[in-house]
Amino acid sequence: MKIKYILFLLSLSLSMGCTKDFEEINQNPNNPTQVEPDFLLTTSIFQAMNLYGGDMNRVVFFNYTQHFSGFQGEFQRYSFNNATNSGYWKSTYIGCMQPVNQIILNFKANSAYKNRVLIAQIWKDYIISNAVSIWGAVPTTEALNGSPSVPFTKEEDIYYNLLADLKQLASSIDLSGDKYSVVADKIYGGDLLKWKKFANTLRLRLAMRISNAAPNGNPEAAKKLVQEIFANEQNTITVQAETAAPVWGTSSDTWSPLYNYVVYNYTANKATIPVVNESLIYHMAPYNDARLAIYAQPAKQGPQLNKFFGQNISYGGGSQYASGQVNPHTGLKQDDYSYIGARFLKPDAEYVFISYTEACFLKAEASLKGWGGSKSAEQYYYEGIDASYNRYGLTSAQAAIYKNTPGVKWSSASDTTGRSSQFKDWLQICSSYIAAGDNYKQIIMQHGYTRTRRRCLGAYQKEQSFRISTTICYIRW
Repeated sequence: MKIKYILFLLSLSLSMGCTKDFEEINQNPNNPTQVEPDFLLTTSIFQAMNLYGGDMNRVVFFNYTQHFSGFQGEFQRYSFNNATNSGYWKSTYIGCMQPVNQIILNFKANSAYKNRVLIAQIWKDYIISNAVSIWGAVPTTEALNGSPSVPFTKEEDIYYNLLADLKQLASSIDLSGDKYSVVADKIYGGDLLKWKKFANTLRLRLAMRISNAAPNGNPEAAKKLVQEIFANEQNTITVQAETAAPVWGTSSDTWSPLYNYVVYNYTANKATIPVVNESLIYHMAPYNDARLAIYAQPAKQGPQLNKFFGQNISYGGGSQYASGQVNPHTGLKQDDYSYIGARFLKPDAEYVFISYTEACFLKAEASLKGWGGSKSAEQYYYEGIDASYNRYGLTSAQAAIYKNTPGVKWSSASDTTGRSSQFKDWLQICSSYIAAGDNYKQIIMQHGYTRTRRRCLGAYQKEQSFRISTTICYIRW
């Protein structure tokens, strides 16, 4: 009887346990069904840093901007590898975009998370803006919903949608409302006003991308957008502290991919170590630009010992060409060239998404078109140079000397007298020479030095349609 009684009690307790609070009792606390926005935003930012500042940067962006070179692969030859490109695509949508997309899906109906959802949407728009500049038409409105078949949105529609969306998002941020923690928000530490300015400066970037002539550009629409942004210019990035520049960490799971490749794994990667490109040298050295010593290190060996010497990514081999020029790159190894500046090889280096310097040059270009602004194009231009020098710890006196250099000074021509070859590549084909009054090229060349925009110095064109082909060349050190 005693055994039957025990079995009865056990049966009773099990039946009660299976009916009361069953779901709560059987949930694994270590496997939550919903993740807090703070963790998701941190993940998205870190993934974006590693994508745009990691392998994609080393293989694609830097080579296309001709700021550094490393090896002669398909991407470096202006082609692409399907498997590698698919990896970038997957990282963009799953690694970078999906975490913030989950914030939007799971918390948009909860008023306690209003600002955090808005910031997630702004950050998602930033990622989309990069995707469209890299691939053109991409999935947007119906992406990330689990469907095996997703339509692509037309390139120009993406731009107009982003411009409208960012305007609404920026204006909807409640500066007295909820925000991300300092630890979670690796970009702005929870500062809501800075996120508002980030969104509006991103709008300015996108508006300037569509500012050139038809068939793909829309200067009238761009003008209207820029004038609208200028009407509230204080809500764009206006000081150095508003630069969106998170930093990597110092542990092996958080440090910079460039540090990991170039410094920590130097021996394994010695043959393909990224070095400074020839184009960067002849765009900076002839103008005595003090930033060159920040961007590059003098060669530590080889024929140009202790000099700034850049590698050409597509010289094609051989020792002499029809021009009569002897190839200075024949037989050289990576260690014979200038390494990338030490600032950018730290494990906890910064990664710039949008900067005060970029904002200045965007405004300079818009002002040059006659689209408004609180300052003249010349003033914005000089402000951008000052901001860049300040960012790298250089003095205002150094910036003043540089701004007075022929070719850098507003509307002046480069002084090539007796040294014209210094302004050209070794084949004497491409040149950094600036003609008197070519203010557009002056702005674009300085914009390229800021490490904040996808423009190729070696591929400068007076007019570009929609800027898509050149916007792949983001400069990210």
